[in-house]
Amino acid sequence: MRWLFVLFLCLLASIAQAEDRFWLLWERYHQVGPDCPNGAGCLTKREFSSRPLSSENSADIYRMFGVMDPRSFGETFRSSDPAAPAVCDDQATELALGFDPLAVPQSLKIEALRGISTIHVDLTRLKPAPGHSTDFGPRVHRAFVAKLTAAGLRVVDADTIKTIPGQPTLNIFFSFNDPQGQCHYEYSVFASLTQDVMLARDIRIKINAGVWAYSTGSKDQTHSGDERAAILRVADALIRDHRQVNPN
Repeated sequence: MRWLFVLFLCLLASIAQAEDRFWLLWERYHQVGPDCPNGAGCLTKREFSSRPLSSENSADIYRMFGVMDPRSFGETFRSSDPAAPAVCDDQATELALGFDPLAVPQSLKIEALRGISTIHVDLTRLKPAPGHSTDFGPRVHRAFVAKLTAAGLRVVDADTIKTIPGQPTLNIFFSFNDPQGQCHYEYSVFASLTQDVMLARDIRIKINAGVWAYSTGSKDQTHSGDERAAILRVADALIRDHRQVNPN
């Protein structure tokens, strides 16, 4: 029994005593996106600033929380205001997600196409290639969209894509040199699919970044056809890679 009592005292001594610190938190928030304040694409952006409060008047601070005994923190914490901002520590990301983002192995870039069913692309403003009519852009756009639609990809306008997670957007850049010297005439097509992504080292940082790319043109030995055919090759390449990671 004596040894059990000594063990109990050792356990008590090993328990760290809790200490209270008080902070002044300033929250500023504003809404961004389409159809604010109640639209589906309207998001609330929050920014915070904090300062430590002196604990000299801790009794007054406890009374602000409606408690007289600081040992009742557990009950106070559980009854926090439902509109209170979430305060995260260094391990909050791992605790919230259930895994450490930095520990996740890097994926192949093509994996960024997994799960995409809707994208935005607009080719209507493409500059007409030499020898083509002024409606070159709209005609190529219709053919491009028809290819994607037939493959099961939905194409939406710029406003609708803002309501889609990740906002996958296909940007196509078509350029050609001065057609006066026909012997040296060249053209090129570059495409980049962008999505909203978060940094593994800090998931609070979200940016729009290129996750898939393709290029072709008159110098591409695998290309046969004119400028229109080169642009439509982008659709074929996107469909091919999309099917590779979305087989069903």
